[in-house]
Amino acid sequence: DPARKQQVDDLELLPNELSPLFIHLNAAKLNIAPSEVDPAWADVVLSSDVLDDLTDTPWHPDVLATHDTRLVTTTAWGADAEHPGTIADELLVQTASGFLGFNGDDDSPPLRLPGWQSQYVAGGLAAAMVQLIRRLPVNHIDVSWLGALLTATELCYGDALHCQRVRDRVGPHPPTAFPSGAIKCKDGHFAPGSIRPVDWEMQCLFYGIPEWVDDPELRDRLKRQEHISKIWEKISPWYLARGKREIFELALSSPWAGGMIMTPLDALSDEHLEARGYLGEVLTPQGKAVAPVRPFKAPGLPITPQAVSEMGADQLDVTDSPRSVELRPFSDMRLLEMTISWAGPYVGNILAPLGIEVIKIESLSPFDGFRTQRPYDHGMRPGQEHLVEDNRFYEAGGLFNAVNKGKKDCVINIASEEGRNAFLKLVENSDGLVANFSAHVLPQLGLDFETLKQVNPKFVVVRMPAFGVDGPYSDAVGYGSIIEAMGGIAHRQGYEHEEARVSNIYFPDPTAGVHAANAFLAGVYSADQSGSGMEIDLSQHEAMWQHSGEAIVLASTQKRNIGRLGNREPGGTLSTFAATRDNWVAITAPRALTGVIEALIEGSAGKTSEELVSAVKLAGGNAQVCLDPWSAPLKQPLSSLLDVVDHPVTGPMRHVGSPFTLDGKRPVPKAHAPLFDQDTDEVLSRVGHLSVDEIAELRRAGHIGGELPPPASLGFIYD
Repeated sequence: DPARKQQVDDLELLPNELSPLFIHLNAAKLNIAPSEVDPAWADVVLSSDVLDDLTDTPWHPDVLATHDTRLVTTTAWGADAEHPGTIADELLVQTASGFLGFNGDDDSPPLRLPGWQSQYVAGGLAAAMVQLIRRLPVNHIDVSWLGALLTATELCYGDALHCQRVRDRVGPHPPTAFPSGAIKCKDGHFAPGSIRPVDWEMQCLFYGIPEWVDDPELRDRLKRQEHISKIWEKISPWYLARGKREIFELALSSPWAGGMIMTPLDALSDEHLEARGYLGEVLTPQGKAVAPVRPFKAPGLPITPQAVSEMGADQLDVTDSPRSVELRPFSDMRLLEMTISWAGPYVGNILAPLGIEVIKIESLSPFDGFRTQRPYDHGMRPGQEHLVEDNRFYEAGGLFNAVNKGKKDCVINIASEEGRNAFLKLVENSDGLVANFSAHVLPQLGLDFETLKQVNPKFVVVRMPAFGVDGPYSDAVGYGSIIEAMGGIAHRQGYEHEEARVSNIYFPDPTAGVHAANAFLAGVYSADQSGSGMEIDLSQHEAMWQHSGEAIVLASTQKRNIGRLGNREPGGTLSTFAATRDNWVAITAPRALTGVIEALIEGSAGKTSEELVSAVKLAGGNAQVCLDPWSAPLKQPLSSLLDVVDHPVTGPMRHVGSPFTLDGKRPVPKAHAPLFDQDTDEVLSRVGHLSVDEIAELRRAGHIGGELPPPASLGFIYD
């Protein structure tokens, strides 16, 4: 495994030193010599090979199928590609995804995500498929890094594919929700949340400028961007005079969403992570390390002991008994989603095309805010601007329609006793619930786990608050930028001259969604075997640290924070961006080719991007043209990874497709994202077994269904 000797920053490993990355990814696994393994022993084989490399081997899916063993593959470009890719292809995959063309600063190269984020997302999705494949009538599921990363950048594409209007880069401090980004403070950086009105109100009070709370030019976050210089002048001295934890304590004591930029060394001593038992001791051949020991809290986790074995040191306990576990087909299962925005809806968005029925639970207040969320302006495609004038506005948003494809929509007022009882009828005949509200919401609604379990003893609940259900930070408010700050990514992100940076793509949302999908599948498997459901506590904060676990291992063993690399790959690979006449180009090559590649880059301004790509490949390197979310979908490899879904309000809409292929075919959405209240009566009848008269009375009394208020009454007025 090349990860065994993979550098994680600019410092080389010692001759016999295990990579922190390998330690993070391999704790608690057996390490078996290849000669000791008979493929027929396995339920599922997980491989990083393309299919051509498996031909004429016992690991090919056709051969595995003869003894009912299934195959899950994860490679850079897909199982049908010529090469599986290497760990150093991360920059190329991120570039091919198109979102880098929107990420970074004007007059600067595109800016990547730090570490191996496409591979982490693909690995998480592959883990879900390992759990799921035996519930599906297929022999082989493939998850490409590129397809996985596209689902994790769908916030860019949900808007770009729908509106078709090019947006400017927003830089390190996005102006549409300012103050924003990683702001320098006395001992590091802090990321203030400024999306909600209450965020701005709290900031004004803390800054000592209460008169700004109701200033009409500042209260509205879209108008606020016209006054950034004025705001900077006031707030910069305030931050520089205070430490990041001091500021975070203010956020903890109030409704303000804000997060300190946590480093790996911070994580090792963090009271919240310690109280929740997220980090633990890992035994390695070279001594002890500290690493994440579980992706979520659930009965039986973490598995102990956590140890990294020597190569080939373990023995396989092979039994000849036939498999006794029978799994229900995925198409017979049902998931309730009580979620908003992106992290929660991501779960159903990736699972629904695979067969499970997903029912989205909404109410009149609150409904899913993604129905109104627009990155800028009204967010309508050209020629459909008039849709802002009536309730079609709620159905025409690119973001909501992107992440809710193929779901049912059931509107219930769970705050009323009658509505709550109707919801419990759905619980009785469903497999699980995913909820991404704050820790106190479900108990306050009378939907604590014990209540749900009384209705359905096998019911699985996945709760995914920002910081988990318990611990010192459990009451803190958090969303994408806050979790990115607290979850280790912001510390590593940015150009090399920067000290920290928060992205503008809300990457922690899909990260949490990947782990929540795994949590749900694990919970259902356990319930099927034991007859008893479970409540799973998934912290979005901890899920984000999973994608930087190597940094925690490094901090524990070397007592230092991981180095910042900007756009570079660590170790023996040259990686950079070069400007051409028409586009930036990402380049990777062995260090031995540095002189040749640098000579090509010197003359790149006079070449087209395609000419430079050809020259680099001819010289022995690799390269990828950097497009953006508006141009990349028009070309391969992205054009074949999109779906066109007809919508009754907007007409045909392009969306990022499923990251999976099943026996070579990519599943497609079963339907468009649901209209508000589209399926309420049908779901309560078919799933809840309520009569026509019962449903009619609930609707008459306002316990189910309803019509959202005119957009203008909520402030959505556009010139």
